[in-house]
Amino acid sequence: MTKTAPSAPDSLFETVLASTVHDMKNSLSLLMARLEDITLQLEKEDSLNQPVAGLRYEAGRINLLLMQMLSLYKLDRQQLKLNPVEVDVIEFVEDCIASHASVAEQSGIMLDYDCDEELLGRFDRDLVGIAINNVIGNSIRYSKHRVLLQALPRGQGMEFIVADDGAGYPESMIANQGDYARSIDSSTGSTGLGLFFSDTVARLHRNGEQSGSIELQNGDPLGGGCFRLLLP
Repeated sequence: MTKTAPSAPDSLFETVLASTVHDMKNSLSLLMARLEDITLQLEKEDSLNQPVAGLRYEAGRINLLLMQMLSLYKLDRQQLKLNPVEVDVIEFVEDCIASHASVAEQSGIMLDYDCDEELLGRFDRDLVGIAINNVIGNSIRYSKHRVLLQALPRGQGMEFIVADDGAGYPESMIANQGDYARSIDSSTGSTGLGLFFSDTVARLHRNGEQSGSIELQNGDPLGGGCFRLLLP
């Protein structure tokens, strides 16, 4: 009797791909629903500002997911190269805020930022931008009234903080920080994907023996979830 060989476990990239496809499908469903709204509003000749803004936001979210997937694919094959450049941080922060302004307004969420206008940083603008924008998008979904993006100097490096006034991160996520790949769930599209990406981007940034990191906590500054990305 011939025995069937056990199937090989999914590779990390395959797990990430499955989770990303699930999340993309959710966004595409929202896009289709918004398109239907636009069709109805065209008949009534009402303002299209809000549904069009929603379409643009969801399209941008799909683009972020695709960029995450491509970056992780390159990392899995040792093809991802860090491109650190000097960044005007206030401009970077304002760009991140602007990307979410319309959806925050529609959701009744106040989107604030705090950054010294003279602050300069050196990091991969594209990769860090994907990480921060992903966290802001999730924070808007789970906050009650307010989301805050802070950029602060920390020694020779700097720190980005994304905080909200929602219920905070689940205690299981707080207790099991560091193993974000394990929290990716291909059947649910778990936000572990975004955290895994952010952690990967942080660790790619190095200054001598120091490497970047992320941290999750609940409480200050807004009483809900607080995401920290430290770049050395």
